[in-house]
Amino acid sequence: MKKTYWALGLVMLFLGLMLTTQFRITSEQNIDPTRLRVDELIAALTDREAELATAEERIRALEREVAELRRSLESPSQAAEMERLRLLAGTTAVTGPGVVVTLSETPEAVTAANRVADEDIWRVVNELFTAGAEAIAVGGVRLTSVSGIRNVGERILVNETMIAPPVEIHAIGDPAVLDASLKLRGGVIDLLARWGIKVTVVKSDSLTLPPLKMSPSFMYAKPAESPGT
Repeated sequence: MKKTYWALGLVMLFLGLMLTTQFRITSEQNIDPTRLRVDELIAALTDREAELATAEERIRALEREVAELRRSLESPSQAAEMERLRLLAGTTAVTGPGVVVTLSETPEAVTAANRVADEDIWRVVNELFTAGAEAIAVGGVRLTSVSGIRNVGERILVNETMIAPPVEIHAIGDPAVLDASLKLRGGVIDLLARWGIKVTVVKSDSLTLPPLKMSPSFMYAKPAESPGT
C-alpha cells in the first residue's frame, strides 16, 4: 500500500513538473511574439512620424514659395498686365463710354422672312471692333475671341445663351468713332436697311458689360515655347 502511495506521489510530482514546464514554455511563446510585435509597431510609428515631419516641412516651404510668388505678382507692372489679360479674356466686368446698337425687325422684314440673323450681328460686331471697340456684349453676353453666334431656328445662340430680336449690342470705346463707323454711307446700317432690318445707335457716357458666365477651356491649344527655350 505504501509503495502504491509512493508511486502515485512520484507520478503526481512528475505531472506537476511537466505542467510547470509546459506553462513556462506557453507563457514565453505568448509573451515574446507580443513584445516583438510592439517593438515593430513602435519602430514603424517612429518612421511615420519622421516622414510626417518631413512632409510638413515641405508643405511649409511650398507655402512660403506661393506667398513669395503672390507678392511678386503685386508689383504695379505685373498687376497691370494681369488686369489687361482679364479684360481681354472677358473674365471681369468692364465699364466705360460707348454705344448701344439695337437691331430690330420691321413688319416688311418679317413678311419677307428677312429676320435678324447671326450674320447681321457679326457685321455690326466686326464693324465695331474695327472702329476700336475694346469690349462688346450681345444680348447681355460678353464676347471673346472664342465666342460663337449662330442661328437656332427663329432664335440666335450667343455662346450658350439663346436670344431673340430685338438684339442689343453694347460696345465700349470712343462713342463718336463707333457711331460714325456704323453710319458711314453705304456701310453696315445702309446694308441692313435694304433687308428690312432697322438699326439704331445710342451713344452713352457709361456702359457696364458683364463678365463671361463661364471661362473658356482649351483642350488642344497650348502656349508655344519661345525659340531658344
